[in-house]
Amino acid sequence: MYLSLRDITFAKGRFALIGGVVALITMLLVLLTGLTNGLSQQNTSALERLGASQIVFSAPAEADGDPSFTESGITAAELDIWEEALGGGAVERLGVTQTRAETGTGDAQQSSSQTATSVAVFSVETDTELAPGLNVIEGRSNPRAGEVILSSVIAEDLDLAQGDTLRLSSSELTVAGVVEDEFYSHVPVVWTSTEDFEAIAHPGEDTAATALAVPASVSDLSTGALATVNDQAGTVSADTQGAFNALPAYQSERGSLLMMQGFLYGISALVVVSFLTVWTIQRTRDLAVLRALGSSRGYLVRDALTQAAIVVSLGAIAGGMAAWAGGLLIGNAVPFVLTPLTVAVPALGVVGLGVAGAALTTRRVSRVDPLLALGGN
Repeated sequence: MYLSLRDITFAKGRFALIGGVVALITMLLVLLTGLTNGLSQQNTSALERLGASQIVFSAPAEADGDPSFTESGITAAELDIWEEALGGGAVERLGVTQTRAETGTGDAQQSSSQTATSVAVFSVETDTELAPGLNVIEGRSNPRAGEVILSSVIAEDLDLAQGDTLRLSSSELTVAGVVEDEFYSHVPVVWTSTEDFEAIAHPGEDTAATALAVPASVSDLSTGALATVNDQAGTVSADTQGAFNALPAYQSERGSLLMMQGFLYGISALVVVSFLTVWTIQRTRDLAVLRALGSSRGYLVRDALTQAAIVVSLGAIAGGMAAWAGGLLIGNAVPFVLTPLTVAVPALGVVGLGVAGAALTTRRVSRVDPLLALGGN
């Protein structure tokens, strides 16, 4: 322990340099982790908020294809099969589409000057059990026919409040409430009733809904029972996490960001290994003197690992603090999630990999020949 601290004090510049590199890598990892979580949340938060135990899609066109919200269309016959199998109220229609929301009365002469924005539309049953956790800011959270519930960002952008009128596609709806922001595929969500879905989305003639949702209260369905109903109806179902893969570009977006995180973790370990390997070579004769004076191999190995842990930990702490400050400055400029876990997990990962990498260099430390201190070779 004493030797490791003495080396750090003696070679302050070198250790400050490696600590700075570790800090920069940690900062990048924390920021990238926050961005990954933020983008994921802006992609899937509305689906998570549904609180469905299962989401049912129409079968994909290709036998080995994945279900997709953009291509799914549940027919009336498929809906009947699911309702018969699970009972009334155990499965609900869910409409999902994207369109343009506009303020005003719909007068063609005024349309050019209206404020408009892109929105994702989630249509649910009037007496739905879905989305029980919507946080109401104004009004209520359950839409009825002819009504719409807005995410707060839409209400702010379009300067709307409870009682105002909003046009979705060719439908004019009354704002019945404003809730905290929920997103689908990076677009803010509005909530409507399934009665208004046909006029908004213009689905096919026989399409009853985009998908079906089984509320969380119906959680006793076995895998075999689900498979049987899916076979009968010609549909596919997934839990909420599995339904994320039905979002456009969800897997590729998240996979790319996770791959970058993996590379940064690998780079952090490589940097520490490279530095400590060179440093160990430079101090080989000093280590040989210690061996000649009676120091055990175990002592030298512990000393090397302690030195690595101190440098990497200080660098990771500095990088984590810098990233936390950066996250606070970012605010809502980009989709970014800043939590203690967002900072702690990458920092601990860097420390763990750094110490593990340092352990690879201890082989050279443990094999130092004390004869070198006496001029042997």
